[in-house]
Amino acid sequence: MKKVNIGFIGAGSFISCTHLPTAAATGYINIAAIAELDDSIIDRHKSRYDVGYFTKDYKDILKDPAIDIVVIGTKQDMHAKLIIEALDAGKWVWCEKPMCETDEEALAIIAAEERNPGRLAIGFNRRFAPGYTLVLEELSKRPRPWFVTYRVQMDNFDKKRNAQSFYFKRPAMVYEGCHFMDLASFIFKEAPRRVYMSGAENAENDCIILEYKDGSRFQLLSTNTAGNGGLGKEFAEFFAANFAAQVDDFTDVKLRGDYGVYDKIIPPAWGVFNEETLQYGYDFVESLRSTLAQPEKELLQARGLSLEKVVRGHSERPYEAQIDAIYEKLKDRHWTERVFQVDKGWEKAFQHFARAFLEQTEPYNADGRAGKLANDIAYALLESKKQRMPVEFNSSI
Repeated sequence: MKKVNIGFIGAGSFISCTHLPTAAATGYINIAAIAELDDSIIDRHKSRYDVGYFTKDYKDILKDPAIDIVVIGTKQDMHAKLIIEALDAGKWVWCEKPMCETDEEALAIIAAEERNPGRLAIGFNRRFAPGYTLVLEELSKRPRPWFVTYRVQMDNFDKKRNAQSFYFKRPAMVYEGCHFMDLASFIFKEAPRRVYMSGAENAENDCIILEYKDGSRFQLLSTNTAGNGGLGKEFAEFFAANFAAQVDDFTDVKLRGDYGVYDKIIPPAWGVFNEETLQYGYDFVESLRSTLAQPEKELLQARGLSLEKVVRGHSERPYEAQIDAIYEKLKDRHWTERVFQVDKGWEKAFQHFARAFLEQTEPYNADGRAGKLANDIAYALLESKKQRMPVEFNSSI
C-alpha cells in the first residue's frame, strides 16, 4: 500500500492525543519525522510509535524530500511563519487553529497558497464530526432560512487566563471561537452580514449572534469561566421548515421531520467504550463522564453531601455497577492514553487530508481563506463586544 509520509513540527499534548494516534493507526500514513524540543516528549514518543527520525530542528523536515505533509502543532504565534515556509518548501500543510494572529499574516498565508502547488488544511474538525455530517445532509434538503443554536462550555480555561500562560490576554474568541465561526461558515456557505457579541468585560462568557442575508441565524453561547465538565462540552440544535435536529456532545443525535424520525448514537473516536456506548446509549456516556469527573464527587463527599442517582427511561441500568470499577481501572492511565473521547471529527479530517494527497484530489478541509474568515468573524465579534452593539461584517477575502 502506498503511504503518505508525514512530518510533525511540535508534538505536545494536543498532537499527542489526536493526530499522532490517528497517524499510527491509519494504514496509509507513515510517521516519517517528529521535530520537538522537549526531550521528555521525544522519549515518550520513541517508546510508543514507529518514527522515522526525531530532530530538534524543524528545517530538517522542510528540507526532507521524502516528507509529503507537514503537521504544525506549535503555539499559534509560530503558525504563519511555519505555514509559509512549509508551503514554499513544496509541502502540503496541516496546521492547528487558529491559522494565525494578524490580518497581515493571513494575507501572506493566502499568497503562499496561491504561489505553491501544496494544499493547506486548518484543523477545524467539526465540519467532519459524524453527528454534524448526518444533520447537515438532511438540513441541506430544506429551504432556508435555517437557525442554529450552539452551546459550548470550557470550564478549564482558568489556567489559560493565568498571567504565566501563553494565552494570557489572547482572546479565547480567536484561539477557540474560530472553531465555531468556521462551523457557521461551513453550514451556511457564506459569511454573515452582521455580527453581535454580548458579555461581561472581565470574563469570556459571551452570547453571540451571526446574521445572514436570507434571515438565517447562528447563535452561540460560549462560556470560558462558567460550566462543569460533568456535563457534555457542546450541544447543538438545528431548525428549518418542518425540521429539527439535536446533537448532544457529538454523540446523541436526534432528527425530526416529516420524512420520518431518526436517532443515532455516535460511538467514541478514541477509548475503550464503543461497545458500551452503542449498547446502552447516551445514558452510559453521561454516567461515565460524571464518574470520571471525580474531583466534583470528592468535594461533595468532603462536605457531607451525596448525589442521588437519576434513572432516565429504564428502571435497570446494567452498566451502573461497572462505572466505579471502570474509573478505578482507568484513572491512573497517562494523559496521552485517551480513555474516552467523543467523535469531534479529528480523525476523519486528518485522514481525509492524507488521502487527498495520495489521490491528488482537492481536500475539503478548511483552507487559508476559510482560516482567515474564521479569524475575521472572531475579531468582528470582539469589536462588537467593545462597542456594545451589532457591527456590519466585511471580510477582505
